[in-house]
Amino acid sequence: MSERKPRIVFTFVEAGLGHIMPITAVYDAFVKKYGDQCEVVKTYFYQDKKDPNMKYVEDEFIKEVKLHNAKKGRGALQFALMGLFGSRFSMRYLMEKRYHRGLAPSIEYLQSLDADLIFSTHFSTLYYAAAAREKGLIDSDIVAYCPDPVIGRQWDNRVDLIGLSSSVGKQKAERTRFKKGQVVEIPFLIREAVKDYDKDKAFYRKELGIPQDNFTVLLADGAYGAGKLRDTVIKLLKSKEKMTIIAVCGRNENLYKEFCGLKAPENITFMPFGFTDKMLLLSACCDLFVGKAGASNLAEPCYFGAPQIITFCATPIEKWISRHYTHFVKSAIQISDVNKAVEKIEEWIKHPDKMQPYKDACVSQHRTDGPIQLADILWNRLSQKQK
Repeated sequence: MSERKPRIVFTFVEAGLGHIMPITAVYDAFVKKYGDQCEVVKTYFYQDKKDPNMKYVEDEFIKEVKLHNAKKGRGALQFALMGLFGSRFSMRYLMEKRYHRGLAPSIEYLQSLDADLIFSTHFSTLYYAAAAREKGLIDSDIVAYCPDPVIGRQWDNRVDLIGLSSSVGKQKAERTRFKKGQVVEIPFLIREAVKDYDKDKAFYRKELGIPQDNFTVLLADGAYGAGKLRDTVIKLLKSKEKMTIIAVCGRNENLYKEFCGLKAPENITFMPFGFTDKMLLLSACCDLFVGKAGASNLAEPCYFGAPQIITFCATPIEKWISRHYTHFVKSAIQISDVNKAVEKIEEWIKHPDKMQPYKDACVSQHRTDGPIQLADILWNRLSQKQK
């Protein structure tokens, strides 16, 4: 009998696209470089087994993301409680009590996957893997990537290695819950497909059928189109400035229908989108991004040289992301008041030179090597596991 190839499992979890996009980037890079040397398993973890108890957990995560957007302070309260009770107790309560229905089938599913290495970009699959290994039910290496610039308390420190895009966040993690060498700094896992968009903005505007010379604003508030997207668009549509407004509603179908029914004035071209696979195209054509402080939400426009105005932070995590881009990358400003955000947009339309420092700051983020760096790390660990 031939020796079994090493097996790596990539666990995809939908709870906003902030976890899906980074894991897609490293999965694609890994398959391209090492896919013929090992067995690569891609699983939409809570869906593929068709277990209603597992799907319940993912549905609850999605519901929670929406509640964070709708109810101010909910996320902050949850993080404060985690600080009070500690990470291990809080996560045990969350995953084994609050979402107890999914615990047994999720761990059984991990056992059935028989992985040499389990990779996650969501804290829940990391927790299951760590708990299963601690009980001796699996013997997998466990690697994760935190899409946020700071590792929150929800990330289990029983992980073998966790990637992070911020050196400041790495230092903080190693001062608190993680050991030195347990956290590795890796450029943000932006999709390799960004390299296909190498033309100028006018080219992609022509492809979309919108004016090539208009100041173009891209607005998005994550996969569920919550936050301040509606208010910002309504206010922008009253502007006297010449511009193109692209509004991405994600899975918020009611908002998309409402936007489709709006009539823009002659000075404005208005193009609403629902859930779309064109985010890279839209990011490549815009002059400015406006919206929620999601990790991929900001990373992709920034890659294409578009400054960002952050109007909404639903959780402490998003406040960390906002601070990362406003204070360290310096490609963004945060303006929570919609009226003031619109005033700033109009100011930059009139005086584009005032955007230049933010555009210059975007250059530091023009990197696509994060996924391949992490793919190499995963392969090295997988190879060592087989020896």
